[in-house]
Amino acid sequence: MEYREQLKIIKSHKWNEKPESKGRCPKRKKTKRKAGVLDKIVWFMQFIASAFLIISLLVLGIVPFKFMLLLIIIIVLMLLFTCFIQRRAYNTRNKKKRSGKGVCICISVLFILIGGYALKANAALDRIAIGEESKKYAEQHTISVTEKPFNVYISGIDVYGDITQSSRSDVNLIASINPKTHKVLITTTPRDYYVTLPGVSGEACDKLTHAGIYGIDVSMATLENLYDTTIPFYVRVNFTSVEEIVDVMGGVDVESELAFTTSEDSGLVMDVKEGKNHFNGREALAFVRERQNLPTGDNQRGKNQQALLSALIEKAMSPLILFRANGMINSVAGNSETNLSEKQIKSLVKMQLNDGKGWDIESVAATGDDSGKQWCYSYSDGPLYVTVPDWRSVETVKEKINETEK
Repeated sequence: MEYREQLKIIKSHKWNEKPESKGRCPKRKKTKRKAGVLDKIVWFMQFIASAFLIISLLVLGIVPFKFMLLLIIIIVLMLLFTCFIQRRAYNTRNKKKRSGKGVCICISVLFILIGGYALKANAALDRIAIGEESKKYAEQHTISVTEKPFNVYISGIDVYGDITQSSRSDVNLIASINPKTHKVLITTTPRDYYVTLPGVSGEACDKLTHAGIYGIDVSMATLENLYDTTIPFYVRVNFTSVEEIVDVMGGVDVESELAFTTSEDSGLVMDVKEGKNHFNGREALAFVRERQNLPTGDNQRGKNQQALLSALIEKAMSPLILFRANGMINSVAGNSETNLSEKQIKSLVKMQLNDGKGWDIESVAATGDDSGKQWCYSYSDGPLYVTVPDWRSVETVKEKINETEK
């Protein structure tokens, strides 16, 4: 056989060789690996944390339905996304693909923290709303506070510490709230107003502040009798709660009608300028306690109390207040009480979160003559300085309350 023919045969055999004949290892088929045990545990942890968050918010009961539904949808999508990341990581041979364990753990921790805050807020409401435990205010708890106008008596007692102490009421405000029109009327009555105490003093007169000694129900009945209205609810605070709430809010901006310097009796000597002032807790308390260095004494002090309350309401309506929610819960619980039920408080918060509307806040004050002394029912050792009511101002307050309730 000639050389050329042999070369052709050799070449033809070389190209027809199979890969196996070259000693190469056969290719392995790609196999899908299942997610590891650790990834399954982390995903299950996220699922439990998500369920805990939803249950906690349902127990708290202040999140509107539309927001709750949106949250559930987001949580479900996050769980599905985590599953997708884990499957993609184990369906590929690329070791750089991560299974999302870190993100999963962070989400779980966040959900647990939020759920914990929700349960803590619910427990604080339980401590504040004492009316349900006493079963004394069953009739008041039937009032729909999101549908009908209502009045709340705000009493500030002149003590630190335990809120359950019986003491004189230095702050006597009425908040007339109309949930339909989003109007709030804040009425202040001088602490030394010379009035009768229903069920206690008979025809004899006494200072309004002394009504607090006989219980908050006597203070409420006195104001109901004075303004010919109904006050079903009360909120009771003391010096401790005012200081702590203002500090937790990061201070508060208060408009002062006058420039003055507080006296030592207010708890802190400081200069107050006319117009806007930024107060911390101690300064805010001194501002509302001062009366000696005010031209009209107790009459102006009542207006200062209105100014602080209006500033607190405005700041509480800000969405940024949510970042201070934990501190506010701690300061309010134990330092204030109300006969509003938990359900009523939650319904008001839920209404505000649902519509997000602002509130039209108006103030009115009863005035009088505080230059003289009179005999008081609760003090027999001699006459005391009192504020004799200006009945024209009382009639003005009545009209304003009636207008708010329409």
